[in-house]
Amino acid sequence: MSVMDLKRELTALSANEKAEVAAFLFQLRRKDDADYQATIKRRLDDKDPSHWLTPDEFERRLNQN
Repeated sequence: MSVMDLKRELTALSANEKAEVAAFLFQLRRKDDADYQATIKRRLDDKDPSHWLTPDEFERRLNQN
């Protein structure tokens, strides 16, 4: 299957399916990026609640983009 074939198939997907593919491609692109992985690990290991976002703040920031 060519890249053009993939693009054609992706165009036909629903919005939810496109979001799933986008998330997969993001994960695939970042999985071998040592700096990104270290940043994620540091954030996941952060136990200080003052560094955490509330769900409302998370949604607000998410919707800014």
